[in-house]
Amino acid sequence: MPERTPRQHRRRASGLRAASFGAGRAALLPFLVSRAVVVGALLLARFLVTAVRPRAHTAIVAAHAGLLAWDANWYRRIAALGYTRAGLGSLRFFPLYPLAARAVSLVPGVTTDAALLIIANLSGFLALALIYRLVLIETSDEALAARAAFWLALFPVSFVLSMGYADSLLLATSLAVFLALRTRQFATAAVAGLLAGASRPVGLLLAVPALLEAARDWRSVAGRSWWSRIAAVAAAPVGAGCFLTWSKLHDGNFFLPLSSQLSRQNRGGLADPLATIAHDVSYLAHGRHLGTALHAPWAVLLVFLAIVALRRWPICYGAYAVVTLAVTLTAPNLTSLERYALACFPFSLALATLTERRAVGIAAFALSGAALAGYALLTFLGAYIP
Repeated sequence: MPERTPRQHRRRASGLRAASFGAGRAALLPFLVSRAVVVGALLLARFLVTAVRPRAHTAIVAAHAGLLAWDANWYRRIAALGYTRAGLGSLRFFPLYPLAARAVSLVPGVTTDAALLIIANLSGFLALALIYRLVLIETSDEALAARAAFWLALFPVSFVLSMGYADSLLLATSLAVFLALRTRQFATAAVAGLLAGASRPVGLLLAVPALLEAARDWRSVAGRSWWSRIAAVAAAPVGAGCFLTWSKLHDGNFFLPLSSQLSRQNRGGLADPLATIAHDVSYLAHGRHLGTALHAPWAVLLVFLAIVALRRWPICYGAYAVVTLAVTLTAPNLTSLERYALACFPFSLALATLTERRAVGIAAFALSGAALAGYALLTFLGAYIP
């Protein structure tokens, strides 16, 4: 391949700046709308707790903790105290997010709490810009790209992208992996994959789309170019492996972070997904344990969306949705099912594909926005665990 001239380099740099500015501008509105909904839900929750004075201690704690409630409190403890002082239960939370928060908190005037929220929200904004850019590269359809960004922002549980959770970071890094893979920049994909693997355990699943993309057009690949492709496939497992290796050196158990995640009080081991869904449907039919029962309709919807992703998008997107869904549905309980789906962006792509008609899109976005407000309110009142 001939080297670019200085003029070509300047044109390419100018084009990249224009594309980045366009993606950032497209991400701004969905970002602001989703944050407005979440802040409104939080303010309402705190008003209700003050006015009604509920007996449930959980509601009071969740409302006052706000954006740092639930698992966000674990990340706060890890960032402030480190894993050793945060306790054994902290090992199920991978290190990239709390380490980044600790680094940002070194800036004068920035507390650990502020650092967690700054990283989460900046990563959320970046994820919206990246999904817009990725769809444009795949389809050149600006309307579809805008819908994808809005679906990611208004997904019913996307309030976690405003909270002190690592999901924003996983989304941003996984989108960067796909953007690099689809533009054949495998070295960049390797760097992004390494970060994704260190952000959450499910980051490991990015090895599947990376393998599919690395194997595509393999007959025409020169021997030296294979190394960057191999690195892209191995990056997410290596990122996770670094944390597991630290666990081995520190606690003597390589798999402790994963076994902690798979313990009964957290995700649990493996189970028959049909039996789990049937169990939740029975709850729904009898009107009991509605928080658990409502996972069943979500499971059905996500299976449908995975099929849409397989049929309407390149195979790497559908494969990523399928393996994510397989890991999620084989848990003994479906707690956090919706949050796992949010972190797997091909589900948002499938929703964007299905809402092409204007009337359908408006109705769907209105319904999803209302669900976002409802789920956020329930979370800040301690009634829903994201």
